[in-house]
Amino acid sequence: MNNRDHSLDLMRGVAILMMIAFHLIYDLNEFGFTDIPLTGYWLTTYWRYLIVFLFLSSVGISLVLAYGQQFNIVKFSKRMALLGLAALAVSLGTYLMFPNAWVYFGILHLIWASCLIAVPFVRVPNASLLIGVVILGLGYFNLPDLSFLRALLSNNLPNASVDFYPLFPWLSLVFIGIFLGHNPWHKKIITYRSTFTQYLGQHSLLIYLVHQVLLFGLVAAIYTLTNL
Repeated sequence: MNNRDHSLDLMRGVAILMMIAFHLIYDLNEFGFTDIPLTGYWLTTYWRYLIVFLFLSSVGISLVLAYGQQFNIVKFSKRMALLGLAALAVSLGTYLMFPNAWVYFGILHLIWASCLIAVPFVRVPNASLLIGVVILGLGYFNLPDLSFLRALLSNNLPNASVDFYPLFPWLSLVFIGIFLGHNPWHKKIITYRSTFTQYLGQHSLLIYLVHQVLLFGLVAAIYTLTNL
């Protein structure tokens, strides 16, 4: 019996498509093909926020689906090991490509840490919602982002990073996702079905790891060919 949450797969798939489009524009900008503002412009800023919301809230929903009835330490450990290796691969790859702006706490690092923090709350949706709202609210008071990596290793970390998502306030979206996992409004809102988009959602980690390498390589190749 197939127990997959197809609405969740579609939700992640839409986030993947939006992310690919965002990064494609970034690459085109880098090589001078386009000049579309991705920072400092409200439309692209909220576009990025929407992508992150879809990804992180889906993490919370996934935690409920996987561990809401019974917590399996072996299953969770394997999942965390895979995610941790993926995050390390991103750090290593970006360190080699962008030594002055490598990723030391990007979206995968955030998801890894958030899962560790949030998984004990998978059976308490109302408390999770409260925690999420409080964390989100505190962000408006400009509290420190509590990036322990920067505090401990500030002398060895770059001043900038091509992908940086601190625990606060982004952890809040995982807790809100736990609430949504117990109150699956996404199933009522996302009723459309797309086999292709759902497939992307089912393989979101792999696509996340390889998409930018392929996009950057493709745009770089086109740039080289057009400037021969």
